[in-house]
Amino acid sequence: MTVRRRFSPTHPPRSSVRSEPLEREESNPQSKPQASLYALAIVLLVFGLLGWVAGGKYTVEGWVVALNMFARWVGIQEQLSVPRGWWLVLVVGVTGFVYSKVELLAWRNNVHRMPSFWIAWLLIVLTDVGSTLLGVLNPAPVAAPVFLQLAATPIAAILWSVLLTAAPEYLILGGWRLFRR
Repeated sequence: MTVRRRFSPTHPPRSSVRSEPLEREESNPQSKPQASLYALAIVLLVFGLLGWVAGGKYTVEGWVVALNMFARWVGIQEQLSVPRGWWLVLVVGVTGFVYSKVELLAWRNNVHRMPSFWIAWLLIVLTDVGSTLLGVLNPAPVAAPVFLQLAATPIAAILWSVLLTAAPEYLILGGWRLFRR
């Protein structure tokens, strides 16, 4: 037989809830990430920058190929040559900065209303991938065998060009965001 108690204002029911405040662990959302996140950020930045320079090199070489094709088409016999050494690094930096700056503008809300932006953005993206592809398809005769093989395999050349065009910027942005956490 079970005895039931009636509840009354003088005898409140027993409860397992205590009136003591709960102890909470202090968590600071502004705290710095762990050292492993810094290491990941460094890896993303290093590989992103290496890929960015490699993609930029192909882009500059592709632009030289395209400009030489255009010059022959209009009857100019002189040919441009690809800059070498520090000149190449300078041209890669300037070209890559301009391309990256315009490509990343698409993520800002205030430019979506401008049709001229989308025309320019599409031209930038197409010439970025296209010039990189031209650079991949036209390696120097003394290039490493792997690059000659990439140029001989159109699907591999296209995939490599798209990868070198898009991936480095995302790696760099990912590394930068990890550092800012």
